[in-house]
Amino acid sequence: MSTIQLALNDVACTGCIGKIKKKMKKYHGVEKVTVVPGSGTIQVIYNETIIHQDEIQSTIHKLALRIFD
Repeated sequence: MSTIQLALNDVACTGCIGKIKKKMKKYHGVEKVTVVPGSGTIQVIYNETIIHQDEIQSTIHKLALRIFD
């Protein structure tokens, strides 16, 4: 298992962050998603043999953009 922590600078709303968290949990290989309180970051624990860090970063970026559409 690996861990990545990503800043969600453009996503200020806790509801929006919650939507990203909920959708990320559904991805195959993602084990746990945690919003780090007060930091504007999200922590993802994942199986690196199933999903890669760049895929997670890209997916979170796309989800954040969709929320503002």
